[in-house]
Amino acid sequence: MTNTLAELEQRVYEVNEANGWFEEDRTVGDDIALLHSEVSEMLEAYRDWGLADQTPEPWSEKTPTPKPEGFGSEAADVLIRLLDLCRRRGVDLEFEVQRKLAYNATRGHRHGGKRL
Repeated sequence: MTNTLAELEQRVYEVNEANGWFEEDRTVGDDIALLHSEVSEMLEAYRDWGLADQTPEPWSEKTPTPKPEGFGSEAADVLIRLLDLCRRRGVDLEFEVQRKLAYNATRGHRHGGKRL
């Protein structure tokens, strides 16, 4: 099992590189649009099924691993896209998360007070 963001990022890179996704470059805008599309799919999964897993049961020996479906699966896609984007752009996401959490710990209770 992978434990760190850096390890996850490496695994995402290995899978994506093996599947040909590093043969051509993308713009930062393309990367952000792809990330946005995954977030939108997560919202649609929630609208359709709430938080429930919608992954079908394996239905034959030929397909023992069905395609994951539902909110959790789409959340995983968001993280995979984000890790891919950071790898492509040289962003150390693990460092940035730790730095941002350290800063956020210094902020006041419910800082900002903005409402949706």
